[in-house]
Amino acid sequence: MDYAKQIEDKMKKAGGVITSKEVSDSNIPTIYLTRMEKAGEIIRVDRGIYILPDGDYDEYYFFQKRFKVAIFSYASALYLHQFTDIIPEQKEITVYKGYNPHRISDNVKIHYVTKPIYDLGVTERETIFGNSVKVYDMERTICDLVKSRNEMETELFSKTINQYVRDRNKDLHKLYEYSKKMKIYEKVKEILDIVC
Repeated sequence: MDYAKQIEDKMKKAGGVITSKEVSDSNIPTIYLTRMEKAGEIIRVDRGIYILPDGDYDEYYFFQKRFKVAIFSYASALYLHQFTDIIPEQKEITVYKGYNPHRISDNVKIHYVTKPIYDLGVTERETIFGNSVKVYDMERTICDLVKSRNEMETELFSKTINQYVRDRNKDLHKLYEYSKKMKIYEKVKEILDIVC
């Protein structure tokens, strides 16, 4: 089987997307990606990321394919959890302290946390195109919002807290556990006592 056919088959199995690393890991010379792009068989959408011509441009999915350490958080998490219908102007991500984000573009707000709480509340959500991305769950997102309350738009903060309190799927036990690990238990309790 020729390399171009192998690449195309892999892309079809992966929802129409492939990275140059995946090609390289399959022992296929990456020059075939360049050749296929020149022939119009695939489209390069970002550094090292290619889609089929009829593929969807899923920026959240592509971003995470490129930056595996990034976890969508804050406004991006609210958007992915469908807690807001406003598409954030810039992506918000969290990385651990010490990670070098030099290749991440300017239109991304980066939050840094210590390694012990970096993985706290990581889950997966589907983008509007059906691809899974790593995002903090709602309990972790609420904790992040409380922790950074002074940097947030007041209306978005209060709407989110009120919506969370009314949400059938909320897990207050988990929220309080996270808040203790993040050392903001008193703040979270005070806000919820007011809203509830």
